[in-house]
Amino acid sequence: MTITNKAGIQQDDIKKPNGDSDKTERFDHDGFWKDLTERFAYSLLKRAIPELYEDADRETKPRLLDKEFRDILNTSDPEIHSNPHFADYVLEIPLKNGNAEWILLHLEAQGSGGGNLPERMNHYRCLIYAHYRREPAALAIVTDKRSVNEAEYYSHSHYGTDISYSYNNLVLSDLDDSELMSSDNPIDLVFYAAKCASRSKEELQKYNYLYTLTNLLGERGWDMEDKRNLLNFLERIMNLKDEQLRIKYEDHLEQLDKEEKIMYVSVVEEKYVAKGREEMAKKMARNLLAKGISPDVIAESAGLPLEKIQALLN
Repeated sequence: MTITNKAGIQQDDIKKPNGDSDKTERFDHDGFWKDLTERFAYSLLKRAIPELYEDADRETKPRLLDKEFRDILNTSDPEIHSNPHFADYVLEIPLKNGNAEWILLHLEAQGSGGGNLPERMNHYRCLIYAHYRREPAALAIVTDKRSVNEAEYYSHSHYGTDISYSYNNLVLSDLDDSELMSSDNPIDLVFYAAKCASRSKEELQKYNYLYTLTNLLGERGWDMEDKRNLLNFLERIMNLKDEQLRIKYEDHLEQLDKEEKIMYVSVVEEKYVAKGREEMAKKMARNLLAKGISPDVIAESAGLPLEKIQALLN
């Protein structure tokens, strides 16, 4: 049976990749979600913590507290270091009154991952307070529903000691699709894409969603560099693998590019740009090595694996 979708692609055009399964593949949520939410931090606050959004000095860029968070994660707890289905980090949000607010952000890449979410949120709050004597505002973003047996927030009672800890909790499945699709907030397109990815099983379904998402992106009057970053996210989270559909999709992107609705970079151009960036990083690394800087420090500064830095020594 031939099924034609609204974009004109027929079901019998599709060849399923060898070894493909119905399970949606996931990319590096930790790094990619971190970069995305840092770039669109104020858009995220507008959706999830509107009171903080109003108090924030939005003319000043938020700061990702990587070092501070690595300090508090100096723990032997294996779950904190090994679970690949969530990202945890802290953002410093500047306020209009000259102060700054710390945001403990937990992003759950799948609803059932990460162990007991309320316990995890309370654990991080305690670690931050123990190290820095600061109470962060906390936000949990869950891309799917959690276990029905899990408490919504953290509470504990023990021999007359009662503890209750609630936090901002944004569950994507609770958000309305039509509202997300019509929103002019970039983070809402991100959330809608995450919802689409979680329910996409077949390549044709992924293509349909991706086609719709890129059209929505093209209609928005956002900064072109922001659009490029969002387009990269849409493509990766939808993970379209069918070769014929990829070609049709890239033809569609080229048309949107001609209409100046998005900034499309082809796969070949993307690889060329990435190669150029790596060569620049290697050049910087060679200069630092010549000055006697430690390879570990250079690897972090240049954004290259330590193995590549060590190879430059030979």
